[in-house]
Amino acid sequence: MGAMKEVMMERWVTEPVEIEVSFWCPLCGHPAAAWMQVPGDAHEYVDEVSCVNPEGDHEWTVSIVKEDSVYSAQLDRHPDIDISLSVLDTSDDDWDEPLPEPGAYGIFRDAMREWRSNVSAIGVPDGGSSRNRMLFSTLYSIVEAYLSDTIIGAALVDVSVQRHMLKLDGLKDKQLSLETILDKPDIVREMVKTTLQGLSFHKLGQVNGMCQTAFGKPILPRNNDDRTLVMKSIDKRHDCVHRNGADKGGSKHTDITDDYLRKLATIFEEMAEALESAMSDAKVRQFIEGLGGRF
Repeated sequence: MGAMKEVMMERWVTEPVEIEVSFWCPLCGHPAAAWMQVPGDAHEYVDEVSCVNPEGDHEWTVSIVKEDSVYSAQLDRHPDIDISLSVLDTSDDDWDEPLPEPGAYGIFRDAMREWRSNVSAIGVPDGGSSRNRMLFSTLYSIVEAYLSDTIIGAALVDVSVQRHMLKLDGLKDKQLSLETILDKPDIVREMVKTTLQGLSFHKLGQVNGMCQTAFGKPILPRNNDDRTLVMKSIDKRHDCVHRNGADKGGSKHTDITDDYLRKLATIFEEMAEALESAMSDAKVRQFIEGLGGRF
């Protein structure tokens, strides 16, 4: 089959299969790679992949074909180019999620300092650059990890936060028997943890609502322009992660400039500061309320 690479799937799946394709650009020799969300019941799937040439990335059409649970790929107009395929193995997806990292805010700040250095080193003014898309996706990963570790960590140690989280979908209608509570006294805490671990913390509107409910303050920016920029970045993140930077209509995002990245990063840092302040204020209020019955 020429330069087509084959990967065997052990079982037939109907949910999307994540497949990484990688090859060397036929024009400039730079690497090109992308993760593709291939429908599990599709026999053929086509998507675009760009190389990382800083002088101007080249786009290539990659066709993925499945025959008898075997995936193969080929580059349009260049069938002899060797393509590597890697299918994401989800067989161990039932593993226990690790506990939140302590000191999440310090980790976040360190990561942001390194990220800003990377923007200065490899970011470019070209808003359609694949390098900038990579930096954009990394920025979201840093923010998502911070929000997840911070909010889940607070819920694990603070009963008042757990009580607020009981309003989440999947928990608000739960009913537990007294016998169950006796057998598993930590069951509410574990249910809250499991529910939070199943959330997508890049959905910043939902996260903002949780913070306002649990800690008494929102974290999204009050400035309308900044708020709009953040909310629009959510769909842009999805397009960069799942569509290699293209929207639903197939048009590439061309506004992810290095200045855009720095602006968004500044807003995210302000949101993290707002969350830290809200959590601190909530603890003070809780302490004062606890003193109310002592005097």
